[in-house]
Amino acid sequence: MTSRSKAVRAIGIALAGLSVLCGATTAAAAPAQPASAQRFEAQARAAGLTAGQASSLQEKVDSYLATVGGTQVAPNRIQLAGATVYVAVPGEEHPRDLTGTAGAVSYDPCAGGGADYKHMCAYRGTWYTGDEVDMYNCARYYFSTWSGPGSWDNNQTTGTVARMYGASGAWVFSTKPAHSSDPNGNWTPVHSIVNC
Repeated sequence: MTSRSKAVRAIGIALAGLSVLCGATTAAAAPAQPASAQRFEAQARAAGLTAGQASSLQEKVDSYLATVGGTQVAPNRIQLAGATVYVAVPGEEHPRDLTGTAGAVSYDPCAGGGADYKHMCAYRGTWYTGDEVDMYNCARYYFSTWSGPGSWDNNQTTGTVARMYGASGAWVFSTKPAHSSDPNGNWTPVHSIVNC
């Protein structure tokens, strides 16, 4: 084989390898749903949600995961350090248990329109409706994706005041000492809450 033939063959092999590599890159770039998300969608379907509802719910959960972090632990529940996010099925007023465990009910300290003792609950909608964030450890929690009307219930230890801050970190609002609540607040200026 001549040196020219060897060079042409080497170029051909390199192009074939590049073609395979590009094909693999293209295939890898296509968004694939993680196995855990597929498992949670299947669990939501088993709990009675349609395929569309399960998919829409997972999109909401993915949006929260992208903005607040945490770990998805159920079809509509995200665990943060010191807080839990409960996500309502699109079109429903309140989060519900979607674990599919026979006879088991997921404990939600924000359910029923008010926070349990030692909890501060933020609700995406007014009158304690919509997605919920249950804050039970003293920390800063971010709410940058919420805007418009909403509500909160501060039922932490007696006298505890929660403070809300804007995107620049400037103070926006302080709750009255616990136990206090607002069924018709405004999330638009709030970027984060320090619940204690």
